[in-house]
Parts: sequence; structure tokens; C-alpha cells
Amino acid sequence: MALYSPSAQKGGNRHDQTSREVLVARLAALLRIPLIAQVETTDDVGPDILLVPRETIVEGPGPTMTFSATTLLGGLVPHPFVATKAITHGLVRPEATCPQGWSNAMADRLGDAALNGYTAFTAADAIEAGLRLLEAGPARVKDVNGKASLGQTVVRTADDLRAVIAEQDPDELARFGIVVEENMSEVETYSVGSLWVAGLEISYVGDQQETIDHKGRTVYGGTRLRCVRGGLDRLTHLGLEPEAVEAIRCAAVFDDAARRAYPTMVLTRRNYDVLAGRDAQGNRRVGVLEQSWRVGGATGAEVAALEAFAHGPDLDFVNTATVEVYGEAAIPPHAVTYFSGVDPVVGAMTKYAMRLM
Repeated sequence: MALYSPSAQKGGNRHDQTSREVLVARLAALLRIPLIAQVETTDDVGPDILLVPRETIVEGPGPTMTFSATTLLGGLVPHPFVATKAITHGLVRPEATCPQGWSNAMADRLGDAALNGYTAFTAADAIEAGLRLLEAGPARVKDVNGKASLGQTVVRTADDLRAVIAEQDPDELARFGIVVEENMSEVETYSVGSLWVAGLEISYVGDQQETIDHKGRTVYGGTRLRCVRGGLDRLTHLGLEPEAVEAIRCAAVFDDAARRAYPTMVLTRRNYDVLAGRDAQGNRRVGVLEQSWRVGGATGAEVAALEAFAHGPDLDFVNTATVEVYGEAAIPPHAVTYFSGVDPVVGAMTKYAMRLM
């Protein structure tokens, strides 16, 4: 088992790297498989190694290692835009500019499982998309590669919209796109997903917490999960509130639509952020915001669930959580510390995961 950080994926914050190292070490101990050093190429890695990449892997033009569900913890996709928020919405019109490999069929299959919105790959299409949405209320412009709730701007007027789009790099826009989506209020974000590793599968539904970073921004602060053995269908046995059940349905629709649109994908870690909130007319809505096909903020809680199920064969479900605090924080005695210190990029930070008693 090894962390996989090819040259194209170098960089990132120290707290992320340390968290991944702790994560891989705990998985190796749980699965009772050797842990080897981080690798930057798969050329000399055999098929018996489980690789854990920092990001979703994008298929390259040349020969690469053949990844499968038994050799990869994360995701493998055919085009860069497939790993981003871009695929959550359709184009402003079927013939609009888009990169090679784009699937118009995915948006049709999504239906009401996503919020109202568009993906655009040119400034003109992004402005057209935003103007359509502004007829009903405020819109949110989203960097498709943004993480931890960053890279998003709410616009309320056409001038606001044009100013935000004018700031975009045309080359990045053409390659990855940008999302323009209806803005919601009174929101709650659910996490729905599955993890499959070494023949073990768990699925979960939970809610995300927010915190304030050292720049005063509202960012991701952790996730609380209710986990079961098996696939997403097993979550329906938990007696959940209707809105959580709807979040699971939306995630399942997104998962199916993506697999049909891009059938060559390999996905062993699937996480979907699903938002519930009120639209500009006051209607309560539920829809998928984005996917994460890589180890992420909730993975510590996922591993805590795997460990609980391994040590409790009679467990039907288990509640776990990850917590992220920007600063020093007391860590519960039974928690696993993923990072505690000063990150050179984000400052002091504390991250841990635990089973909730």
C-alpha cells in the first residue's frame, strides 16, 4: 500500500499531506498489508499494491498502469473536467462550446437530482447562463476546482456577474469550465457516499460542519457520518428523516448518471456533497453540489467506520466523525489525530477523527 503523488499532483498543504499519511498507515494496519514509501511513478509498482492518490487520476494519452478496483483507492477518470464540479450541470445549449469527451446526456439523466445551473467553457456562455438564473434570483459562480467551500461568489446583478466572469483565465475556462448555479439560503450540506477497499464496502450519510479559517472565511469544518456495511441501498434501512432520504436518492442518481456518461471510470471512493436549502421563491430544494472521487475530508470518518465494523462483526451501523479546527484544540482521548500543528500555508490547525459513542 502506498501514497501515490505523481509529478502532476505535487504541492498542496502540509496538513493534507500529513492527514493522508496517517490515513494510509491506519488502512495498512487494518488490512494487514505492508506499507511502502510514497511513490511518484507506477512504472515499477506491481499489481498487488494499493495506491492512494492525492487527487482523482486522469487518464493520460500514453501507456499507463492499468488501475482497477483492487489497485486504487480513489478514482480514475477519462478527462480532467470529469473530476470537477463541471459535470454537475449541463451546457446553456447542446451545441455550446465544450471540451472533447463532454457528455450532454449526463445532465438529462440527472434531472432534479441537481440544483438549477449551468456549466460554461467560454465567458460568453457563462454570462448567458448567469443572466438566465438572475431572472429568478441571486446566482452563485463557482470555481470547478475549488475545495473546502472556497472559490465561490454570489452575484445579484448583471454587472456583478460580468465582473466575476471577466476575472477568469480564458485557458483555464476552456479546459475546466465554470459553474453558475442558483443561490440557496437556509442551507444544510449532506455527505453521501461509499468506500470500497480490499473487498470491504461501507456506505454512509451525514452532515457537514462549517468553521472559520484564519482569514475569516467560512470553510469546511468536518463531517458526521452514519455508516452501514454494503452499498448505498443499505442506507434506506436506517429510518432517516425525509430530507436525508432525498439526499441519498440524489446522490444515487448522480452516481448512476456519471457512470453511464463516462463508463471507463474506476471509482472506489465516492463522496457526494448534497445541499438542502431554500431557493429564491422560498421552496425547499435538495440537489447534488459536487462529487469527490479521492480521499478527502470525510475519509478519516470512513476509516473509523471500517475499523469499528472490523472489531464489531455484529454492528449494523456506526456513527463516526471528522473535525477540523483552525487553531489549537483539545483532542478527545479516543480520537485519532490526523494533524496538529502549524501549516505554513493555512496556519495553526487541528484535525482528528473518531467513532461517536
